[in-house]
Amino acid sequence: MHREIRVSNYVLAALLALALALLSLPLAAPVRALKAGVVYLLNPVAYYGAKGAQRLADAPPGLARLLRADLDNRQLQAQLREAFWQKSELEALRTENRRLTLALGLTPPRGYLSLWADVMERDPLHWYNSIMISAGAQQGVTLNAPVFGDQDGTLIAVGRVIEVRRDSALVLLMTDEASSVAAYLSTSAVEGLVQGQGGSRLRMNYLPSEVVLSTGDLVYTSPTSATFPGEILLGRVMAINPRDPFLTFQSVELRPAADAAALSRVMVLRPSAALASPLSLGAAERR
Repeated sequence: MHREIRVSNYVLAALLALALALLSLPLAAPVRALKAGVVYLLNPVAYYGAKGAQRLADAPPGLARLLRADLDNRQLQAQLREAFWQKSELEALRTENRRLTLALGLTPPRGYLSLWADVMERDPLHWYNSIMISAGAQQGVTLNAPVFGDQDGTLIAVGRVIEVRRDSALVLLMTDEASSVAAYLSTSAVEGLVQGQGGSRLRMNYLPSEVVLSTGDLVYTSPTSATFPGEILLGRVMAINPRDPFLTFQSVELRPAADAAALSRVMVLRPSAALASPLSLGAAERR
């Protein structure tokens, strides 16, 4: 027991002697390098600013270069993170600016305003029939309100509201079999009726039999439409159906401008506060 105590005392005395010897030695390059490295590992912030530059100047050249490289790396990482957040904010502002531009480009009926909403839900069994959006009676959405989308900066027809809840609404898509809208061909200005087919295509019926049709023609909503404002893109002619000798009109197949899978945000026309009926809103909230 006493022997172990004596050994411990000898070790402690040797360590104290070594520490005093090191303290008495001049600050040679290895000592300064060790000191600078330990300080940097424990507190890198100490090497920022004017005092940090002085510490780096006191360190050996090789270690100073390593420390400067690590400091530059840390600063570049911080700048990259800041640039990433700035880019994300810029993209969000660009998207919002595009939406505002689209809203300004639309001339809604008098007394109506535009409202953007998120697509909340798509039913896989009714992919081409309906979507649920994050705006309802509380936000002023009403039944049969037209719904639009954004395709590369162009406003497109999506569908109409068929069910209004407190904070959500069900939108019947243009591709649903129960959907139809008056429309016209952009090249000939001939009007017809665009109807949903329950799938990925639309059909435009009641085109005059004497009109020459061609694929690639764009189709827009007609100003005579009871639901949509005029001049809203519906789709493009994909195929011309063979003429039926028993019918007096032609029909064409359309590719819808609104892709149900690509919709994430939509714009709804809602009446201004002066036109909104408290009675109808209350009935919708009870659903």
